[in-house]
Parts: sequence; structure tokens; C-alpha cells
Amino acid sequence: MKFLPILLALVVIAACDNIAPTPTPTRALSGPTLEPSPTILPLMQAQMPTQLLYVGQDDPTAAALPRFSELPPLAVGTIVPGQTHQPIQVTAPDGTQLTGDLYISPTQTLSPGILMLAPDNKAWLDLPLQLQNKGYTVLAMPLRTDLVVDSQAALGDFEAMIQALSQTSDPGHLAVIGAESGADLALAGCAADTLCKALALLTPTDQAIAQTGITRFNPRPLYLAVAKNDSANFAITEYLRGSTQGGEVGYDAVEGTAKGAALLQASTTLGDQLIEWIGKELNT
Repeated sequence: MKFLPILLALVVIAACDNIAPTPTPTRALSGPTLEPSPTILPLMQAQMPTQLLYVGQDDPTAAALPRFSELPPLAVGTIVPGQTHQPIQVTAPDGTQLTGDLYISPTQTLSPGILMLAPDNKAWLDLPLQLQNKGYTVLAMPLRTDLVVDSQAALGDFEAMIQALSQTSDPGHLAVIGAESGADLALAGCAADTLCKALALLTPTDQAIAQTGITRFNPRPLYLAVAKNDSANFAITEYLRGSTQGGEVGYDAVEGTAKGAALLQASTTLGDQLIEWIGKELNT
């Protein structure tokens, strides 16, 4: 009898070994699967995508810039493939959004930059395109009509414009072209800003700005153009021509009475001469 408990224990153990394990369900897809995509050889991109050429104040990295840092131009609207220029906005110190046109150099490198100022930035005809085709990045901007040209607000606009251009081009090779009141602002602005390496004035109109500006602008290179029969502005241009010191002076007296950007229509050679002069002065 003493072996009976041991025998019962062995029987129980044997019975446990014969119990089947609980089955585990197998996962299966409830629908058809997609076939693998064909293998392709992707092309390595050699140039910057067009949509990245005009990044500006909407660029997330702009939020990381230090305080008082300048922002690049803000692209306006959708960029159209093959478009020669992009409407942009530049923020003036007083918060005003200044709208212009940015022509990015086709070389897609850090190219020399040219700021073009006129009462109407569409008055330049195809000169911005010619400069772009020569490898320059061009920023064409109109002026605010409610500002006095040599006021602090207007000079703040100029500073914002040339700083914005320096963010999209080579800041060591910047030139400014101004027409009429744009020429007056260009001279006043370049007199106070050393980013401006060369300056072209088409029909400067303000004698006071000419007198104060040329002294501070010297001895940097200057190009002047005026109509011979535009007596008042011809005298201002001649004053500037005689007041330059040390810098290279380009000069063109055009027949007739045209003013500012209209001189480009009055003279078939002025645009080519201006482009050649800028290339020489910016070493391009």
C-alpha cells in the first residue's frame, strides 16, 4: 500500500503529458497584395530645383536667423517653369511690403547682383533680361511715390532692397542702376552703403542729392547717361561728371529729350555700353 501514492502520482504526470497544447491562430492578409514595383535607375540631380531658387521669408530657416538679420526676397505666387523672373516682396524697415521682380542668374551660382531702381520697374524694357543672360542676378524695384527720395524711410527702402539682393547673389559684386528719381535714390543710398561697388545713373534729377551724394560715393565707379536737350537734368549730370574723383566714369549723352529708362529706347547702343561697363567694373 505504501507504493500506491507514488503510483497515482506517476499516472497523473503521464496524463498531463498527453494534453494537447492550445492552438495559436496564424495571421493572414484579408485582401490581395500589390506586386513589387519595377526597379528603376534614378537620375542624380545636378542642379538646384527651380522651386528652391526663390526661397525667401517663407523658408523655415528664416526663423532661426539672428536678431536684426536680413531676410532674402519673399517669392509671390506660384513659380511657372521656364519663367524668366519671379515677383517678390522685400520688407522695408517700417514693415511695408515692397513688390518687385527678381531675375535669377541662369548659372545658378553665386553670381554678381544688380539692383535696378525706377519709378516703374517695368520701364526697363529687356535690359533686366539682357543682364540675366550675361550671368547677373537682377532685382528690379519701383519706388514708393509717397516718400521723399532722400528721406529716412526712402533710404530704409534702399537698404532693405540691396540687403535682399545680397542674400541671393555675390555681396562682394553688387551694382546699382537708377533712372530719374530712382537715380536720385540710388546715389543717396550708395553714398551711405559700401555694398554698392558701382553705380549707373540715367537722368539724375535732384541737384541737392547730387551735391551731397557724390562726395560720399567717391571714388567708386560711376556711369552717367542723359539726353542732350534735357537742359535741367543735363546740368546735374555734368556736375556729377565733373565731381567724380578717382573712380572710372562712363558717360553717354543721348540725342533728344528722353529721360531715365526711356533713354534705352532713344539710344540703340546705351544698353550694350552699360552692360559692358558693368562687366568691367564688377570684373565679370
